[in-house]
Amino acid sequence: MSKCYAVAGPAAAGTALKTAITVIGSSAIRPMINEIIWGVDATPADNYLQLAATRFTAAGTTAASAPTPQPLDPGDVACVSTAGWTHSAEPTYAASVNLLEIVMNQRATFRWVSQDGRELVAPATANNGIGHRNVASGASLAPRASVIFRE
Repeated sequence: MSKCYAVAGPAAAGTALKTAITVIGSSAIRPMINEIIWGVDATPADNYLQLAATRFTAAGTTAASAPTPQPLDPGDVACVSTAGWTHSAEPTYAASVNLLEIVMNQRATFRWVSQDGRELVAPATANNGIGHRNVASGASLAPRASVIFRE
């Protein structure tokens, strides 16, 4: 049976192309994302956000210490996949190929849950994965994402 992990974090503030969380696979593992929660923790206002989950081919540079994906079951082994957040250099995303895209109001929270067998899957290639990012917004916002995945 596969193991499940969670990782969460903020994006750098901006109006476009700011990544909140990346889940990075390896040549030995393909992370499969089955739940994403997006939101903004700024003072409520009426601004829109366009958010996307997109595959990337280079992981970019995460600011400070990268987050460590945590097992949902504390008895499970450490995660093979890694993660990144608040990128100082954005990942290299696949050209306009968003696996999941939503538009939401800043006052809202959005949750996506896959059906079994319909997860967002990253390739088993080093430094490739899936990023959860702000594509555009009506103000300089720092969206947050929580991601649950299995490997």
